[in-house]
Amino acid sequence: MFGIKKNFNVGYAIDRSASSSDFFSDDSRVKYFNIGFTGYGDVTRVETEKKFFDSKYLTSIYFHSWFPVKEKIIRIKVPDWLELDIREFNFSGYKVTKQKTQEKGATVFTFKLQNIIAMKTEPKAIGTAYVYPHLVLVVKSFNYDGKKEKGFGDVGDLYNWYNYLYKKSVNRPEEIKAKVTELTKGKTSELEKVKAIFYWVQDNIRYIAFEDGLAGFIPATAQEVYKAKYGDCKGMANLMTEMLKLAGMEAYMTWIGTRHIPYDYSLPSLAVDNHCISTVILGGKEYFLDGTEKYIPFGDYAWRIQGKEVLIGKGTAYDVKKVPVLDKDKSKILTQTTFKLENNVLKGHVKATLTGEQRTGFHQFYHDLAADDRKRLIQRFLEFGNKNLAVSNVKTSDLGNREIPVVIEGDIDLSNYVITEDKEIYLGIDFFSEDLRGLDPGKDRQQDYALHSSYVSQDETELLLPPGYKITSVPAAINEKAEDYEVSGSYTIKDNKVIFKKTLSFNTGRIRKADFENWKLFTKKLKDFNSNLILIKKP
Repeated sequence: MFGIKKNFNVGYAIDRSASSSDFFSDDSRVKYFNIGFTGYGDVTRVETEKKFFDSKYLTSIYFHSWFPVKEKIIRIKVPDWLELDIREFNFSGYKVTKQKTQEKGATVFTFKLQNIIAMKTEPKAIGTAYVYPHLVLVVKSFNYDGKKEKGFGDVGDLYNWYNYLYKKSVNRPEEIKAKVTELTKGKTSELEKVKAIFYWVQDNIRYIAFEDGLAGFIPATAQEVYKAKYGDCKGMANLMTEMLKLAGMEAYMTWIGTRHIPYDYSLPSLAVDNHCISTVILGGKEYFLDGTEKYIPFGDYAWRIQGKEVLIGKGTAYDVKKVPVLDKDKSKILTQTTFKLENNVLKGHVKATLTGEQRTGFHQFYHDLAADDRKRLIQRFLEFGNKNLAVSNVKTSDLGNREIPVVIEGDIDLSNYVITEDKEIYLGIDFFSEDLRGLDPGKDRQQDYALHSSYVSQDETELLLPPGYKITSVPAAINEKAEDYEVSGSYTIKDNKVIFKKTLSFNTGRIRKADFENWKLFTKKLKDFNSNLILIKKP
């Protein structure tokens, strides 16, 4: 190494707010030093000390950082009066050395990892807690003044802490009672009342997150959120829970960790949760209502909470349940097309149907646009990025109804698409291929791909030929399957028609890094299949 070690007089750290989002407010602050280096290999040393005055907030310790690290040593000194649970995550594949030694009145745990690459910000990343080795520290108990005090020994202790903070939010239901009466007027069934409240919260309360001190854990009161017409997930869940109770429903405040984090309640730590929703009981069954998830229908669940455990608060008691995982076929984009070949031009009709997450995502994007932009979106949606495709007579389903599939259909005209040589016509009819360009991993990608959900993209195309025309060749079928994804596609000749069907499925909402090489082969085969042509002979 070139250079020399130097002692820089950098003085005190510069302090500023770390929050820069318009929608997410917290009290985080960053402290940094301005350090200048004069030559290659110069070395400086900076020491910092961070104090936690409440052990609940000391959660995760990572080896990786945003810069390469030559060696990282994590040394945890546990006094004899402290019962500490040290959980290891993602150590497999890393050469982490561990050592346990005894000192006077304490046990010391030392973890060391060398030659650590820098973490990267990557698109469609699954989340650092799934990928990088780290420790989660849980104080289970400690002795103080001759008495044993409880920490987070189990999920019950975690819930007691949440409930203690929840009760600090003093709701005044009488201030929102009139609105509940208005929303439920004329509604005869419990389901109708629940939907009315659930949809009103979605449509009228804006989501703005707060993590300002204990406000990151104590929900705003129901009346505050109702009056302000905005709140974070806790405040929105609190308002919805109180409104449901006023309507006579059995409803509870509920904590949950989204798919962004991998933990469950076997780990009693604040690291487990990052979201709040409401649980309502109808007919003895739990339904989980997320007011921050705009335009989602009752009974559907956003992918980000599917399969995740929830902690349902019931006063002095609690329940741990799991949000159902919906079948991938419930989240589908189905494109159905009929064409006729007329004078070397393809004319026909296309109908796109969106369900599940596809539907909800469309609604969220569509309703956030100005009126003119909405019209352009509908027009362009059926063009599928094809410059040769002209769309007319466009119709849609009721886009104000979140409970029905989104349907967009219209007449289409494809010019400059048919290749003719004498009496032979070459034609591709796989028009609506899924765009996978954002899922091409480079050699340096560190994380799995996390998709917006598991889902199915299904195409059904029928081509009708003029009398006397004959189909002389169609592409071979494709059938490729892996754990996370699969595709099947075929061309069938029936009389003077060609029927094309293709189904591309993402089964887990994830493409694993360990499977990237297979994924690359899969996408190449799929691209080749998508570009295939059929051969037609004129009379």
